[in-house]
Amino acid sequence: MSYLWIIIAGVSWGLIGIFTKAITALGFTEMEMLFVKGVVSTIFLAVLLLIKDRQSFQLKEKKDIFNFVGTGILSFTFFSWCYMKAINLTSVGVAAVLLYTAPTIVMLLSIVLFQEKMTKKKILVLVMTLCGCGLVTGILEGGFALTPVGFLFGMGSSIGYALYSIFGTFALRRGYNSMTVSFYTFLTASICMAFCVNPIYVVQEITRKGQWPLSITFALMTTVLPYLCYTKGLSCLPASKASVTATIEPVVAAVLGILVFQESITFSKIGGIILVVGAVILMNFGKLPEVVEVVEVEDQREA
Repeated sequence: MSYLWIIIAGVSWGLIGIFTKAITALGFTEMEMLFVKGVVSTIFLAVLLLIKDRQSFQLKEKKDIFNFVGTGILSFTFFSWCYMKAINLTSVGVAAVLLYTAPTIVMLLSIVLFQEKMTKKKILVLVMTLCGCGLVTGILEGGFALTPVGFLFGMGSSIGYALYSIFGTFALRRGYNSMTVSFYTFLTASICMAFCVNPIYVVQEITRKGQWPLSITFALMTTVLPYLCYTKGLSCLPASKASVTATIEPVVAAVLGILVFQESITFSKIGGIILVVGAVILMNFGKLPEVVEVVEVEDQREA
C-alpha cells in the first residue's frame, strides 16, 4: 500500500502542467501561484486537523519546527521556485531531467544520514530513471539550449525536491503523522512566500477574475493530495525507494500531454515510459528473486 501512496502522489504532481498553463494565462507569476497553493493547502489541512485530531497541532519539542522549515521553505518553496525558473530559462524537458536527478541526491544523503546501503540494483535503477526521464521529456532528441544559470536553477530544484524526503523522514521519525507534517510544511512555506508577494493584491485579482474554484482545485490536486500521499508512503518506505517511485510523475505528464494537448507520440517517449516504469518495478519488487532462492534452498534442505 505504501507504494500506491507514492504512485498517487506522482500522478497528482503530473497534473501540474495542465493547471500551470491555465493559471499562467491569467497573468499570475510563479511565486503568486505558489503562495495561493500554500495558503489554500494550509487552511484545508487546518480544518481537517481540527475535525480529526486537534492534538496533532502540538509540537513535541520547539526545535522540531526546524524540520518543517526544511520541508516548507528549503524544500517546497525553494524547489518550486527553482523549477519554474529552470523551465523559463531552459525548457520543460531540460528542467524535468535536472529535477529528477533528485533520487540520486536522496540515495547519497540516505547513505550518510539513515545508513541505507548503495547496491548495484539502486545504481541500475538510477541510470534507468535518468535515461527514461530524458527520453520522455525529449531532451535526448537534441535541439535544446542549456545556460549556466538555467543549469543552476535546475539543480537547485533537484536539491530542494530531494530535501523533502530527508526532512520529512526526520519529522516522521520524531512521531509526527503525515497530515501534521504536511500542515506545518505549507504553513512555514506560506509565511515565507507572504514576504515575496503582495497577498492583498493576489486575493483581489483571483476574486476579480472569479478564479477561486480553479485556484482551490489546483492547490488540492497538485499540493494537498500528493504531499499527504507522499508523506504517508514515506512513513513506511526508505527515502531512496520513495523518491525513485515518485519518478512516475514525468510519465503521467507525458501521457497527459499526448491526450490533452495533442502532443506527438514518439518511440523516444514510449521507450522512456517503459524505462521509468521498469525502474519503479525493479526498485520495489527487486527482492522477489531472493525470496524464491531462499524457498528453493529450504526445499532442498527438507528433501
